[in-house]
Amino acid sequence: MTNSGPKRRSSDAQLKAMTDKWPDFTGRKLPDGTLILCGPLKPKAQLYTVYIFWKPEAMSLPYVIVDDPPLQPRPGGTFAEIPHLIFYEEKPEQSGLCLFDPAGMEWSASDLIAATTVYWTAEWLAYYELWHMTGEWLAPSVGYESVAQMNAAESRTIKELLVDVH
Repeated sequence: MTNSGPKRRSSDAQLKAMTDKWPDFTGRKLPDGTLILCGPLKPKAQLYTVYIFWKPEAMSLPYVIVDDPPLQPRPGGTFAEIPHLIFYEEKPEQSGLCLFDPAGMEWSASDLIAATTVYWTAEWLAYYELWHMTGEWLAPSVGYESVAQMNAAESRTIKELLVDVH
């Protein structure tokens, strides 16, 4: 028998890794395997509460939103101008952070959210704070994406998960 590569991490394995590595985060697994993780991150100046959603069979990547304080455009700007969001036009405050290059295969279901996504979220938030100060996104980037551009099933899954968040 040949090994076809790394195995998909189960929701239980993801939840255990989060509990071990990020004890200030709370997490729950829904009956369908969906993970909802919530916790504090302070990259530089501001403390943020973030949510991470992942439904293993329906989402190719974790979806991360900033809950508190909510993301804000620069003075005189619009929400859609915040760089590197997976823009959710109907509920801009629930736009996801663009943490991965989908074409770059930077994340797979064999990766642990605790070892990748949380660190990348903190890094994104640090660049967000710099963007507010300078008006320039100083991190490397690959382009614009929106919830509307995702495949229909993944977009529907994300919208359903976000219903109960502020």
